[in-house]
Amino acid sequence: MDTNRYKYYRLIFNLRNLMIKKQDRVYGGSLQYWQQFIFVNLMLTVLTLGLPVILTGSYQFYIEEMLLPALLLPSFYIFFILAAFLKRLSCRIRQLLVCWGLYLLSMLILVATGPRGAGPFYIILSIVLLLVFAENHRSWHVMIINTLSFLGLSVLFKIDSGKNFLFTEFGSYWWLIVINALTVNLIVTMIIRLILRGMDRRFIRSQRFNRNLMIAQKEKIHQIELQDQLRQSGMVIMDSRLDFEERLHIVLESLKEKTESTQVSLSLAEGHKKEAVCMAALPQGIHDQRTEIPDFFGPYLDYSHAEIQKQTEKTPLMSQSIPGDYYYGCRFYTSETTGYLEILRKGEMDGVTLNYLQLSIFQLSSALSNEQLIRGIKKSRDILEFSYDEILQAWARILELRDIETQGHSRRVVSISLNIARKINLPEDEQIQLKRGSFLHDIGKLGIPDRILKKEGPLDEKEWQLMRRHPEIGRDSVMNVPFLKPAVPVIYHHHERWDGKGYPAGLKGEDIPIACRIFILADVYDALISDRPYRKAMEKEEIIDYMKSERGTYFDPELLDLFLGDIDSLTSYREIGDFLHA
Repeated sequence: MDTNRYKYYRLIFNLRNLMIKKQDRVYGGSLQYWQQFIFVNLMLTVLTLGLPVILTGSYQFYIEEMLLPALLLPSFYIFFILAAFLKRLSCRIRQLLVCWGLYLLSMLILVATGPRGAGPFYIILSIVLLLVFAENHRSWHVMIINTLSFLGLSVLFKIDSGKNFLFTEFGSYWWLIVINALTVNLIVTMIIRLILRGMDRRFIRSQRFNRNLMIAQKEKIHQIELQDQLRQSGMVIMDSRLDFEERLHIVLESLKEKTESTQVSLSLAEGHKKEAVCMAALPQGIHDQRTEIPDFFGPYLDYSHAEIQKQTEKTPLMSQSIPGDYYYGCRFYTSETTGYLEILRKGEMDGVTLNYLQLSIFQLSSALSNEQLIRGIKKSRDILEFSYDEILQAWARILELRDIETQGHSRRVVSISLNIARKINLPEDEQIQLKRGSFLHDIGKLGIPDRILKKEGPLDEKEWQLMRRHPEIGRDSVMNVPFLKPAVPVIYHHHERWDGKGYPAGLKGEDIPIACRIFILADVYDALISDRPYRKAMEKEEIIDYMKSERGTYFDPELLDLFLGDIDSLTSYREIGDFLHA
């Protein structure tokens, strides 16, 4: 139902645009708007429902050999089309043309059809429309014209005596129709006149009320705009993707615009010292300059230009003052910093703007406190993350000392893995877990007996079953360590194969996590360039040929092509400290 109603009003809106010139359109709520709305609906009704009436009526007149009415009906229909869409004429003129045209057509229907037609009904309808579209002082004209029309028809009724016009078939009832028509005309005129007069008065009263309301709401709207700006500034200043100084600059631009200031600056002092350094300013002429924060009581320091000239010590922004300027200074505090906000503007601030300024100060104070807290947290995190990396490297050295890994194997595979990860733009958090998983990929071998790990010959089936348990042992060893839990996939799946014949889970293709596929390349390459108890290190050409032979079986084809295409760069060793600490 709501959808159909929306489509109807949309149709009316589009038709209004076709029928009414742009300069004639007025907004809803006024009498003129509703007159235009009625006009559009009237024309929509006449041009749609009127078409079958015109066609059937003209045909009926034709077969009854009444040629004049048969031609007049289509002519009136064409007239209504022109009146609807001929936008060269003003809407007001076309409204009156349509209404008087409908009135004349109603009279012709009454005369031509008599008791057989709906002439009296159409006359009343046309009078209603005439009164709606007429101005108040012309409503009596409609009644007078209607009275004269019926008097003229009555004269014609007496003269014709049933010779030419069917309306004479009313007989003696004609005078009753005349009396009723004039009475209804009078009643309708008075009712519509009262309605329109009431609408006019109500419209005038509402206009007066709206003007007063607009004045009263102007301050409220201003407050809402300032509150919305505060919300947006809060979102900007908390956006960690931007540098803190850049965020301050954006907030100052907003503050400058909303307070209609000419210059704004923000200075910060360490602790509660009086000397502050300008961190952001608009314009930027005083950026980085030092200033002494003035002593004052109360929330604001406010000076006119004349009062500024009397001051013996001026801040750099005070020195920028010119006649007509007002200066405002505000202090705010955090646990580590004293802030000082300065503003120059033309004229004094009103209460709403001062309130906005105070809220902005609270916002800046909160933002500075958060920034200091975040920097402290980041510093602590960096120390903790550095400790994590040192612990991981220590564990890797333990594996080497037990002869579980060749010398430097963990550091080399970490370097190669991170080189590949950066090459494919792997997200930084995944690089971190790749690094940690690479360091500890063979930690599960601590649970494998030395007789198997250090055996020089090939392993038998039972020994292989034990050896293949080391990914599971490694996973279980670190699963409950929070900072290592995301690295478990590399530890657990680093012996999977692209064709699904690896272990322990037998993952296939892209089901193997991308970090694991990267590590498999690095691990196999480093194993091939290293001496092992059961074989010697291979030459570079042999390694490339072997890895190509395992394309699509052991290795991810796309990753292998990328690796072999830039093998010298990707296998060059880099210290772990050169990569991100996170």
